[in-house]
Amino acid sequence: MKRSLTTVQLLVFLLLLEGVGASMLRAQNSVTNKPLIIHLNEKKTRWIRFSSYIQLWSRINQNNPGTTVFGEPQSVTSDISVRRFRFGLQGQPTDRLYLYFLLGVNNLNYLSPRGTSLDLLDAYAEYSFGKHLSVGGGKSAWAGLSRYTSPSSSKHMSYDLPFVALPTLDATDDLIRKLSLHTKGKIGRIDYRFVLTKPFSVQNSRSFNPEPLEGISGFTDTRSSAQYAGYLKYEFWERESNKTSYQVGTYHGSKKVLNLGIGFNFQSDALWSRRQGDTVFHDMHLTAVDFFMDLPLNSSKKTAMTLYAAFFRYDFGPDYIRQIGANNPANGVNTGLGSFNGRGNTFPISGTGNSGLFQAGYLLPPVGKSNDRGQLQPYATFQLSGLERLADPMIYYDLGINWLFQGHTSRLTLNFQNRPVFDDRSDGLRVEDRRLMVVMQYQVRIE
Repeated sequence: MKRSLTTVQLLVFLLLLEGVGASMLRAQNSVTNKPLIIHLNEKKTRWIRFSSYIQLWSRINQNNPGTTVFGEPQSVTSDISVRRFRFGLQGQPTDRLYLYFLLGVNNLNYLSPRGTSLDLLDAYAEYSFGKHLSVGGGKSAWAGLSRYTSPSSSKHMSYDLPFVALPTLDATDDLIRKLSLHTKGKIGRIDYRFVLTKPFSVQNSRSFNPEPLEGISGFTDTRSSAQYAGYLKYEFWERESNKTSYQVGTYHGSKKVLNLGIGFNFQSDALWSRRQGDTVFHDMHLTAVDFFMDLPLNSSKKTAMTLYAAFFRYDFGPDYIRQIGANNPANGVNTGLGSFNGRGNTFPISGTGNSGLFQAGYLLPPVGKSNDRGQLQPYATFQLSGLERLADPMIYYDLGINWLFQGHTSRLTLNFQNRPVFDDRSDGLRVEDRRLMVVMQYQVRIE
């Protein structure tokens, strides 16, 4: 079977982009909708608000070597899926008490079981002592480490999240959420958050190994310890909202933002391995520094630039590595023909070692003679990781463009991803090949 995407598939995909985009533009309403909010007092300081969004994917993926679907070899997979669906409720029942609830589902594709139900993602309460200090608890995405460790999954710039910033995803958390206590606040230009977490049991993780491996660390449940995390950012220009945990990936020029951040995540005896037959425990030490800028350039042309750069230093113990294949379109691999990556679109994204992440985007002027056809925002994401277990550096990149019909409320994205395929050679795990994934995503928000 052919290993590359066919010209016909790509052509059909791009024609779909044009057709869907035109249809979406015709469906837009120029009148701004009123928020879905119910005020509980005459001063409108107490309220309940509803929100929802959906992200739909149409995709062509050049699968990793040896990939199978229900036992049949498949080099290229085309599919349609629901990447995310969310339904949220937040409220301010008193002047100081804030509540947040979120239901949702991820990765509803052709391999999903029938009757998929909504999961309870967020459920927490928070009490405010003023802008300097709020204290909350429950299941939430409040986390430390970096800006995109608590990302807004519907207000990011790229087609999907930067997973290197989510090092414990579905290992000790549930779709980035954790059972935790958090404090947050703003002191002058410093925005801070500190989080105490009781990790979810790793026995319920798909990557859990009940026995330690020789020289390779993995998460363990035998030592029950808390996670401690924090993140501080210095806001040079306009202040950002910290009402919820979720941090925005691009403001499309509506705010002038420049931040420097630093964060950490620590858990003692979080992982284990074997060393010459003896069981050894390892602390999890994660640190990061990052930079974020969203800069309006020309108010009359509505242009803007968005930049993000981060450095991650991760220590999970010897040779720990994490592979992720988001919304994986395959469910098997022929081990004799496969690679270290495994099935579908999986590849190594983080582990013990250092990683650099860079994102850049440029918001172009409105298109159309009457400036009524939305705006285009080309962007690029690049990651370079030197991981202890890999003999070659891990390099992957995304190139894409957003067609913003109404900002984050209605947008169409076309993204090209290029990822490495690692294989085990005599001198270590090295890059054997590279594979492509093309995703067209439409997102609509109601709030």
